[in-house]
Amino acid sequence: MLSIIGLILYFPLENVAQLSSALQIIAIISIVLVVVIIGFILSKTAQLQFTGDSTNAEIEKLTQQMHYFRDIADILVRSKVWAPGLKEYIDDEFTNLNYFLVKEFYKGRSKLALEYIEEKDRYGETEILYLETKALLLNDPSKGRVDNYMNPKEYDRRMLKKWRDHKVGTGWSHYFGFKYNQFKEELDVSRIYERHQEKIMKYAVQIDPLRYQNVGFSEELISKLGIQLSDEVIPQLLGLTVQSVKRVPKIITLAFTLFVFLVIFGVFQPIAIILFNLDVIFSFISISVVLSVLMFMMLSMYPYITNQINK
Repeated sequence: MLSIIGLILYFPLENVAQLSSALQIIAIISIVLVVVIIGFILSKTAQLQFTGDSTNAEIEKLTQQMHYFRDIADILVRSKVWAPGLKEYIDDEFTNLNYFLVKEFYKGRSKLALEYIEEKDRYGETEILYLETKALLLNDPSKGRVDNYMNPKEYDRRMLKKWRDHKVGTGWSHYFGFKYNQFKEELDVSRIYERHQEKIMKYAVQIDPLRYQNVGFSEELISKLGIQLSDEVIPQLLGLTVQSVKRVPKIITLAFTLFVFLVIFGVFQPIAIILFNLDVIFSFISISVVLSVLMFMMLSMYPYITNQINK
């Protein structure tokens, strides 16, 4: 605006030839800047594409690990590791109850959760472990029943966030870990069929060959799996999933905005002015916009370079 006012007040309107030359220079400068900005946008896009490919590869790896954890949870849920009557008690009397409703009972959203809280500890607190294990098989955090269990191609962020917020997996490390002797009567891993034990060991090795290659089946194996699940796999998978759907970076949005301004006011408008002899005010607008863009780029270049170096 200051440039436009200055040009209106001080530019000699009778000097049309000089104004025409200025417009040509402005058009040339704008074309050069447009090419530079296009190159910048394309290079940034290629960089983001490379980063995105790396992120997607890591997401695929963690997703497959999550599949194996769910397969292990499925075996545990269907096994006889639980005290007799526990599964029927939860599945029949609290059919639509899930682990998240119990953990969030203080919100008062579920009467069923409050009823469960009042009656819990019938099986030495292992009911909550059963609910936690079942929660790994859910694809929707609002559901309680596990119907048609199968691993999805990608995990819903809401589901991952629920698992992370309520530290799903810590129950395995707690009940099958340092407190296993206390709950050995309610949780006896020897009751799990041998073929299912072999499957769990196979899945564990596929999750992390170095960590589980020489580890035999025991309550300690399940405990270690729980620690890895809650501390590593779920938080990392959620973080990368959120990162993969981020919006276009601000620097690209800004570059594209400058590109649009330069094309409209620095290329198209000067051409239209020269061809159609438009009013002199349009010339002042073109000159002012391009000079403003140049000033902005000059002032913002150093902070941008500094930021990139620090990264």
